[in-house]
Amino acid sequence: MNKFDPTPNRDDITRGPDAYKRETVKVTPARIGLIVLAVITVLFIVQNNGPVTFKILLWTFEDVALWLLLVISLALGFGLGYLTNVMRGRRKTAAK
Repeated sequence: MNKFDPTPNRDDITRGPDAYKRETVKVTPARIGLIVLAVITVLFIVQNNGPVTFKILLWTFEDVALWLLLVISLALGFGLGYLTNVMRGRRKTAAK
């Protein structure tokens, strides 16, 4: 290590005996629930794939695939849930 480079040499790094162990993914009830929810969502989308008329405010969309509307609404739901979680976290950190 020279005085201009703050990173240590590779020779200076020591690794413990556990450094190269592989991490395993733990099966938790939350992950099982997410997998079940994903399977149910995919089955619901596959079974509801007919064309529909979609109306929102002043616009009307004819012959839109129902699965596309379901995927869009699912993505919007996840996005709003994520934003709600982020905003709640910011509010908690601001209160401290």
